[in-house]
Amino acid sequence: MDKEEIVNERMVTSFPVCMSAIISELEAAGKYAAVHTYSCTLRSFTEFSGDTSGLLPVCELFTPGRLKAYQEWLLSKSLSWNSISTYMRTLRAVFNRIFPVGSSGYIPGLFNDVYTKVESRTKRALTQKQMRLLLGADISLLPEDMGRTLAYFLLMFLFRGMPFIDLAHLRKRDVQGNVIVYCRHKTGRQMTVRIPKEAVPLMKKFADKRPNSIYLFPILDSSLGNGAVLHRCYLDALRSFNGRLMKVASVLLPGVKLSSYTARHTWATLSYHLGTPVGIISEALGHSSVRVTETYLKPFAGERIDRANYKLITSVVRRDFSKNAVCKILYSSE
Repeated sequence: MDKEEIVNERMVTSFPVCMSAIISELEAAGKYAAVHTYSCTLRSFTEFSGDTSGLLPVCELFTPGRLKAYQEWLLSKSLSWNSISTYMRTLRAVFNRIFPVGSSGYIPGLFNDVYTKVESRTKRALTQKQMRLLLGADISLLPEDMGRTLAYFLLMFLFRGMPFIDLAHLRKRDVQGNVIVYCRHKTGRQMTVRIPKEAVPLMKKFADKRPNSIYLFPILDSSLGNGAVLHRCYLDALRSFNGRLMKVASVLLPGVKLSSYTARHTWATLSYHLGTPVGIISEALGHSSVRVTETYLKPFAGERIDRANYKLITSVVRRDFSKNAVCKILYSSE
């Protein structure tokens, strides 16, 4: 069968069949987070198309009109733009996988009219004052489960905004002297994090002391291996962690929302406000590119501009500027 015949066969193959095959490949590769995303996309699009029999051919899905209609349908379901982007980027990945660039079935710009950006539209970070309060809290005064939850949150912050999934998967052998060397769960990128002195007592108090456990903290069960069962264990741990964080917030920061994302966003945002270059923040977080880091910081860039504007206006109102200085500001771009 030549390439043209393969493309023609793919065009008439049903979308659910294609997606199911890809999901099986991802599952075999141990990419369980991707399995979840692809499975959700398949269910969502099946509901949109009404194709419960699974007969919709790929050629009917991947058209600008159908994709636009799907986006409108998602909007009617009150989904956020970031959720819509997740579904669209998943479909784009499927399309590129079925029809590689240059193949006869490939359609340039197919996804140009639907939303595929990744933006942080809400502020998930704590202020410096709020973070200082959490760091200074007496954990011993909290119930044991809340104290452990707060400790994990603080360690995530102290370990340069480490994601919860990476904290959960840290192994005892990853601690090498005064550094932690591990691979990011999401990207596989190796990270080396120096252990700050503030983290040492938390690590000692809340470490996994079970001799048969490979993990640094008692979040996951090492007897489950590395498969789908362990991933479900992690998802359960994440839900419990976020639920307990809400309790911690209700006691220590009433009215403030805390989640597993907050520590990471707080580290990035406070570093940004201290003047740390975005490139260094990106490297510290282990992002694949600076563009990813900028999605964290975009909601806060406006605050810097507003402060600069307020500073300028205040200076003018107080007549701190001479007439010549004002003119220089107004015409410096000429």
